[in-house]
Amino acid sequence: MSSTMIPEKIPIGRFSMITRLTCKALRLYDETGLLSPAVKDRFTGYRYYQVSQIERGVMIRSLVDLGFPLAQIIEVLKAKEQGDDSTVAQLIQEQRKRVSAEIKRLQSIDHFLQRQQMEMFSMIVAEPTLKDIESLRVLSIRDKGTYEEVIPKFIGTLCQYFSSPQRGSEQVSITGPFMTIYHDGEYRESDADVEVAVPVTGRLPDQIPGITIRTMPGGRFASAIHKGPYQDAHESWGKLYEWTAKQGYEPKAPCRDNYLNDPDDVPEEELLTELLIPV
Repeated sequence: MSSTMIPEKIPIGRFSMITRLTCKALRLYDETGLLSPAVKDRFTGYRYYQVSQIERGVMIRSLVDLGFPLAQIIEVLKAKEQGDDSTVAQLIQEQRKRVSAEIKRLQSIDHFLQRQQMEMFSMIVAEPTLKDIESLRVLSIRDKGTYEEVIPKFIGTLCQYFSSPQRGSEQVSITGPFMTIYHDGEYRESDADVEVAVPVTGRLPDQIPGITIRTMPGGRFASAIHKGPYQDAHESWGKLYEWTAKQGYEPKAPCRDNYLNDPDDVPEEELLTELLIPV
């Protein structure tokens, strides 16, 4: 009977089998202090665990299976040890938000893959071209954040201004499509420097709270029309950059895009976006 009992001093390999945590993961958790062995042989460096550590190891495995990042696993276990149920609930809610965002991302990928293969990588509806654009008087909002959050938010704020009765006697008209200007020289996931603008004409006040009145410089641009969901535009951006380089032009910054139709009026497969790279 004693031969079937788990010994108090459990080698790392057996502890790995019990908790379903790999030896590599256990070594990482030792380095971070998340789950350190009870004993470490000073000559061989071999790790040994205790029976009392099995519950913590199993809990870590469960949190890993639920997709919790390492930093959040540490916080969850700390909060549980302190009996801080509100913090545990908050951390679970934050993980649910991360899971929802990942589900949305995967659904977007699935939608992309369902499209006909001939269309998947042929989203530019016409050959790129060069065009000269004059300077524009615009209303704009600029800030940092994720593209997915900032762009719709800024467009909504500008639309609210034009529909607001507080404009009073201001005679302002929109003269072109809404546009986004990407001020970073690189793709950024969380702190992108983004400006949303709309060209206008008419009599404007000296100041509009939360909105900038400015003149956007013109110039020569490489232009292409992307057809399809906004999140798929990177393929068309890539083709436009390649075309620009082949024409002997050096792409400059900031690039911008114009939204030629309204996602509330057409399905996303019919969305048209003009991509513009200054040269």
